[in-house]
Amino acid sequence: MDKNIQLLNSKFGESSDFVYHRFTLNLQNTPAALIFLDSLVDTEIINNQIMRFILQLEDDPSLSKSKNIVDFIFMNLLQFTNIYKLNDEDNVIHALLNGDTVLFVEGQDLVLGIRTGQIKTRNISEPSIENEIKGPRESFIEDMHTNMAMVRRKIRNENLRYFNLQIGDITQTGVCIGYIHGIADAALVSEVKERLGRIQIDGVLDSAYIEELIQDHPYSPFSLVDYSERPDKTAAMLLEGRIVIFVDGTPLVLIVPVVFMQFFSTSGDYYLNFYFASFLRWIRLAAFIFALTVPSLYIALTTMHQEMIPTQLALRIAGSRSGIPFPALVEALLMEVSFEILREAGVRLPKGAGQAVSIVGALIIGQAAVEAGIVSPILIIVVSLTGISSFAIAKYEIGLTVRLLRFPLMIISSILGLPGITVAILALLVYMVSLKSFGVPYLSPLSPMTKSDLKDTLIRASWRKLAKSKHFFNKENEFDIEGE
Repeated sequence: MDKNIQLLNSKFGESSDFVYHRFTLNLQNTPAALIFLDSLVDTEIINNQIMRFILQLEDDPSLSKSKNIVDFIFMNLLQFTNIYKLNDEDNVIHALLNGDTVLFVEGQDLVLGIRTGQIKTRNISEPSIENEIKGPRESFIEDMHTNMAMVRRKIRNENLRYFNLQIGDITQTGVCIGYIHGIADAALVSEVKERLGRIQIDGVLDSAYIEELIQDHPYSPFSLVDYSERPDKTAAMLLEGRIVIFVDGTPLVLIVPVVFMQFFSTSGDYYLNFYFASFLRWIRLAAFIFALTVPSLYIALTTMHQEMIPTQLALRIAGSRSGIPFPALVEALLMEVSFEILREAGVRLPKGAGQAVSIVGALIIGQAAVEAGIVSPILIIVVSLTGISSFAIAKYEIGLTVRLLRFPLMIISSILGLPGITVAILALLVYMVSLKSFGVPYLSPLSPMTKSDLKDTLIRASWRKLAKSKHFFNKENEFDIEGE
């Protein structure tokens, strides 16, 4: 026992939270020791329950020198606590790192692990990212097992399967793959397991680490892995045949595979009348198009294609731009970059101050820029419409993609005008067609066209048509799951 304690103490580098408590059992006066990491355990359970019960154990007539004392303690403790046996060094270290307490008994080659871990986590609260008018008001937290239980409560079916593994050579972060057996494609499940198994990294502190490492196209500006903080959305994705990935320590669950059009739908769409839900999807799609193209269209029209603007509007634009010292491109870039800086400042500052800076700052700077003759009033409208449109996009990552692609599109429009914008958008569409997410074409079901799946893409059909519909993520659709 002393050698084992010394070995573990050296493994943990004599850390201050490594605690071992020696005592003598009443069972044949045998020395024993409890070992735990003080920062991970509930000491009240150890002191008031485990120690008290172990010290009350008395010699039993059936207990002889030949009988294993560890087995005797195991059978007596099993009735009121979660206890298990350990027989090698790696398992003991793993148990300690999970917040369990280990019992060593002198002369015994088996040790006992006792569940005593207690890490304080925040309470389940309302979603902070995916807000909806109707629907459940609960979101995931940083504890993976709690998140798994929340999804299990939504899908009370024995075919919901969980597969646990650990990623991170140093952090040993817990990761869990969730899917519904019989709905999810077995090849897709195997592919997800294989990609996660190939990850070689020192530590995983958030699901974003895994998101980047498992994508088909890691250098693509488009998000090829979805995420959610809502149990109801996660359950809905599982019912469609997708795979979810839980990561311990993060309140966001990864969802694969994904298609581009799903970023314009929300879980709230399924809690509204299908007419309204379809209308909102078109609004989000229009917001995406506006956020991507409005600044470049303004530059192209005011620089090269003035004849396409109605006469009265063209005269007003020309009058407002008279005296502006910069060309349209510089003017637009100046305001767009200023808006991005204000938006980033609003995110980084404390919550109350951030809102004031982002709103008041934009108003003051915009008004001052117009009065100083640096920018035209029409450009303020263009930048405002662009910013508001980017906020209307349902998924934050797609909003980031639009913000990134908007600038090269503005430069192209200043050089080639509307033909340049047309060619750039066509090239972007060709690139999107070439993308895949775990073998599923990114623009499915639009390209390739799958008519049966269009009922839940650009529009949301009624539940009478969706209740038993098949989705292109399950095994009935043949896709190159293993394709890169």
